[in-house]
Amino acid sequence: MKAQYLLAGLALVVASSSAAAKRVDVDSSSASSTFPMENNVSYDADRTSDGRLSTAWVEGEEGSGLGSWLELDLGDEHQVRKVKIWGGMWYSREYWHRSNRPKEVELRWSDGTNDVITLADEMKAQEFSFAKRTSTVRLRIKSVYPGSTWLDTPISEVQVFDGEPQDGAVVRSIAGSTELAPDPDGTYEPFNVSDGLSDSMWCEGNEEGDGTGEWLEFQFAGQQRVNTLRLINGIGTGLPYWLKGNRAVAATLAFSDGSTERVSIRNTMLPQEVTFPSHLTSSVKVTFDEVVVGKEYNDLCLSEAHFE
Repeated sequence: MKAQYLLAGLALVVASSSAAAKRVDVDSSSASSTFPMENNVSYDADRTSDGRLSTAWVEGEEGSGLGSWLELDLGDEHQVRKVKIWGGMWYSREYWHRSNRPKEVELRWSDGTNDVITLADEMKAQEFSFAKRTSTVRLRIKSVYPGSTWLDTPISEVQVFDGEPQDGAVVRSIAGSTELAPDPDGTYEPFNVSDGLSDSMWCEGNEEGDGTGEWLEFQFAGQQRVNTLRLINGIGTGLPYWLKGNRAVAATLAFSDGSTERVSIRNTMLPQEVTFPSHLTSSVKVTFDEVVVGKEYNDLCLSEAHFE
């Protein structure tokens, strides 16, 4: 992460169009071809459903991979409403530009029908809405945006959402007290804590502090009863990076009726549950009261945060 910052005290709000949909767990993945393992890095199909942007499926065909496909087996039939795609190699901005990115993609469903979607040539997650009853989703590459260096076409992550209500509180928006500016590794905006990815994160952007006193505020879609906060504390990319960044160890939760709860947060990179007395509320503001300082980056980061 570079030492670039936005002004402290600036609230940043990002909304999610997938907020009210439930993500479907992928049972298994397969592909028409796979780029061979290199330097102990795998590019298998299951990398697109591992909850990490830093891994990817890369097709193994000659040329740019036109006609190559990735198939997600959902286990059972689901009424699919949305498909969210991180096209290209999201390991870094440099790698994203150097490799091909999918442009036109055919989505084939288990009943044999198909739809063709067009992705914008932008390094952002892109969502597409459907109303399909299916047990599989096959993504076939029809055209690509050419990379500057490599001919191969990767897809880093795919999420499928059905028509069932999502687990936990439905979040309409998340605001942050500050936000670290984008760098070659990606963005650090507040809604990263709600994307289901362990290696994307919110990091505060106050150059003067270690994250103590910074906050995230979750606005729900109406009144929600909550008593649990599920989170991944710190930089979830891996242990070496987790040790470099700051982590929270205590926070105050402020609810829409003015009541508060003080909670402890474990200093671990493993997923954890923080429980508190039940509250009916339309929002929760999480102010971080105490942090553990990392070895290199003096930025407080949180990889995932979901209220239930």
